[in-house]
Amino acid sequence: MDPKTLVKDLDHLVSLPDICIKVNRLMATGNYSSAQVADIIIQDTDISARLLRLVNSSFYGLPTKVETLSRAVTIIGADELRNLVMAATALRTFTGIPKQLVDMTEYWQHSVTTGVMAQSLAKHCNILHSERLFVMGLLHDVGRLVIYLTLPEKATDILYITGGDNWILPETETDVLGFTHLDVGAELMRAWELPESFVAVAGCHNNPQQAGDYRLETSLVHIAKAIANGEMVGLSVEEMLWAITPFAWTMTGLTPEMVTPLIDEMVSKSHDALSMITSHHKQASA
Repeated sequence: MDPKTLVKDLDHLVSLPDICIKVNRLMATGNYSSAQVADIIIQDTDISARLLRLVNSSFYGLPTKVETLSRAVTIIGADELRNLVMAATALRTFTGIPKQLVDMTEYWQHSVTTGVMAQSLAKHCNILHSERLFVMGLLHDVGRLVIYLTLPEKATDILYITGGDNWILPETETDVLGFTHLDVGAELMRAWELPESFVAVAGCHNNPQQAGDYRLETSLVHIAKAIANGEMVGLSVEEMLWAITPFAWTMTGLTPEMVTPLIDEMVSKSHDALSMITSHHKQASA
């Protein structure tokens, strides 16, 4: 068993919706219009509804209501809309995971919070196309879900050994499986035909110095993940920031003093985004 085989096995259980594949392939050509992107997305009424809810939420704070996807593309851009498609469909893709392995509400809360914070920090650093950091953060830990779905018995063993201690999770996964959820996440990003930056973030967010050309993006997600983790379990700001490698601070140019005042606002935005992304999902599942 290896990460590539595991991802192939996943195809028998879940698959990325056609809408995502079509949008990714269209935009990968570099030759597309906003209208073409909207035309693909509108074919999926569920995804379209989620996107419009999110675009009209306080997460964006737009002055007027957006009623059509074509208008949404005009306002927020095709790249941002593509990223939101990934965010909305990720929840629909991973279902049926046993509750004893993971609380999916908590998982998505952590993931969305990481994404929102990564995007906010990227904007603070004046990084171009900062919106892509939202989905990089959202999907950074998705390798865990692949393992839960494809190897539930092994996943149970790993959770028993770690006792919920994420610090020893990669080491334990290596002992039990021969690879980690980071390896699996990187392989899934490749299988989903996402850019190499997504592969790097999924595979190296614990050690951003190993992310090659994408050390900056990975460092931002690394910082965002540490804060999101701390916020979930009620750590103090000092305890949250302790988990961040010095390399990430150096790479991004950020400092604890710069980040600390931003945390409350980022957490508030993440709650808004999570509510908009998941609310339609819950209604559809009811």
